[in-house]
Amino acid sequence: MMSDEKTLNILSEDKIQRILKRMSIQILENNHEVSKVVLVGINGQGYQMAIRLQKILETVHGASITCDLAELIIDKKNPVDGAISLSIDIDLLNHQTVILVDDVINTGRTQAYGIKFLLTAAIKKLETAILVDRSHKLFPVSTSYCGLALSTTLEEHVEVSLETGRGAFLY
Repeated sequence: MMSDEKTLNILSEDKIQRILKRMSIQILENNHEVSKVVLVGINGQGYQMAIRLQKILETVHGASITCDLAELIIDKKNPVDGAISLSIDIDLLNHQTVILVDDVINTGRTQAYGIKFLLTAAIKKLETAILVDRSHKLFPVSTSYCGLALSTTLEEHVEVSLETGRGAFLY
């Protein structure tokens, strides 16, 4: 991350935690008819966010729903030519409610290629959970659960740091 006077903390650790709790309630409300969801986090901060959502869903809400967790490994800079893989057998997604989780959506390219890969399984329902939506979509990817919609310029960057507990920054 750049550390200069133009760096702006857009989400504190406390605010991120509140957003994830709100998202977990929305996930429960929208999926009250199922006993299990599969959180698929995109490698990096998306996977870290999925881990946090899983903990909240299974503890805060009294385990009314179980959450399986998987990591989607995708080359974010080159999803077309890079291999895409899943940390669990793709067939385990058959007939499941799947939520694709990522920290930031910008153009939607990473999510679109992730969705394409996930749809090789016979998924019952697919939703997306995004912490920060930058509103520069070039692909028709909608956000089912959004923490913060933020209009940015193309030159600006958003960095999320979930492991360190530092928050999300715009620079």
